[in-house]
Amino acid sequence: MSPDGTAYVQRLGTAQEPGAWFVTATLGPDRKPVWQALFGEHTPARLVAAFTASLVDPHPVARTGSLRSLPTRDPDVVTRRTTDVLAVHVAAALEDRVHALAARRTVPPTTPGPPRQPPARNSRSR
Repeated sequence: MSPDGTAYVQRLGTAQEPGAWFVTATLGPDRKPVWQALFGEHTPARLVAAFTASLVDPHPVARTGSLRSLPTRDPDVVTRRTTDVLAVHVAAALEDRVHALAARRTVPPTTPGPPRQPPARNSRSR
């Protein structure tokens, strides 16, 4: 689970019969999921570990140019499903995200210094 409780990985099943992996992201501990991934029970743990490492990597994510194509070697292995979300929920999520990002600011704003003088022009004496 992430420190803020907005993302977590679960593996269902028992110690003798491990089940599927579920990766979930929310906008808060008591909020509905906004994103989920499912890995079947036979998915190697190293692949789930690589996925979760990529999930927490702060670098930008490579995107595809099309909503229909997925960045995978075997498109039959990955299933994409989208769900419509009401605009009011998207607006609330955006507002929550802006507030969360604003709260992360740790550097106090700098005080403006004296105004800069324009550079001196080269003048020729006559």
